[in-house]
Parts: sequence; C-alpha cells; structure tokens
Amino acid sequence: MNFCSRILNNVVSCTVNQVRHIRETPWKKEYLRRFGYNDPYFKRPDTLPRISEDHKKAQFGLKCLPEYMPYRPWTDKRKYFGQNDYIDLLGDGSIHPVKLLTNIPPWLRGFRGNEFQMLLLKQRHHNHWRWSKPTKWKNMNKRIMYLYKYLNRKTKS
Repeated sequence: MNFCSRILNNVVSCTVNQVRHIRETPWKKEYLRRFGYNDPYFKRPDTLPRISEDHKKAQFGLKCLPEYMPYRPWTDKRKYFGQNDYIDLLGDGSIHPVKLLTNIPPWLRGFRGNEFQMLLLKQRHHNHWRWSKPTKWKNMNKRIMYLYKYLNRKTKS
C-alpha cells in the first residue's frame, strides 16, 4: 500500500444535507404569509402544494377576493378614447385643443416652458405639501435648486 492510498482510506467522506433553519421566537407576531402554500420542510421541492378550499384560512382569503369583472372593451370610457386627438386639424377652430386636456391637473393645462418653470408653478400650487407631504416637498425643492444652479452656471443665456 502506497502513501496516497493510506491517506485516502483514512479520510472520512461526508455528505452535505440541506436543512432549512426555522427560527422560533415567542415574541414574533403570527400573520398570514404565502397564503395557500404548505411549506414542505423536509420534502423534496415539487410543485407547490395547496391547502384545501374548506380550510378556515382559505375561506377567509376567498371572501377577500374582489368580484370578477370581465373586460368590456366598448364601455363609454374606452370607446371614446382618443376621439378628439385631431380636433385641431379636422375641426372648425371653435375648440382649442388645450380645453380637451382633462387627464392633467388644471394648473398645468396649456403650460409651455421648461422643467424649472413647471416646478416653480407646481411649488406655488402645492404649497400645502410643506405640512402634508414634507418628503415630496423637500425632493421638489432639491430638484428646483439643482435646476437653478444648472441653468445659471452651465447653460448659455
């Protein structure tokens, strides 16, 4: 017996088993996670097993689901979508296209200008954000200050 074979015979072969660590804490709250999924702790991972429909958690989950509404492509909102897109080209000129913009805020309709000017207008209109949405107010002011510095220092006037 040579030296290498004696060493190989003395080495213990070990196999690695995958075991999921489950931390049990008494102070952690119980709440519903991964609804309908039974976690196979010590099984081979196959398709996801589901709990039966008469289970108490399943009944609770089925009550919370919204009622199924089929897709109706010809509702009033969908069938008239885009009908006034070419009113400025095909119309008689009595209606200005700005008057048709109903999906944007009223203070922004017909606005022409750059982002800095738009943010200044938004700042004046949303002055109540100082107290109701302080993070949005702060981010808007940061953007205004950045654009102010950029426009005054880096661009030609």
